[in-house]
Amino acid sequence: IHTDRRKENEMTVIKPLTPNLRKEIIDGINAQRRELDTCQNTAYVSIQKISLETLEKLIRGLPDGYPIPLERRRN
Repeated sequence: IHTDRRKENEMTVIKPLTPNLRKEIIDGINAQRRELDTCQNTAYVSIQKISLETLEKLIRGLPDGYPIPLERRRN
């Protein structure tokens, strides 16, 4: 039987979307985008960039208070 160790060490929590949480999420998206900018522009990289752009638009479009599931590591 295969078990996913990552899932055993994480739990999902629901937090309301606040301006600060939105900024943290978008900062993370931008960090991933900067990392992709250092890669060769392959089809995979292009798809990732488009996905990040779409995700950012989605996050910006959600209303404050929208419930956001977040993965947290158990300590």
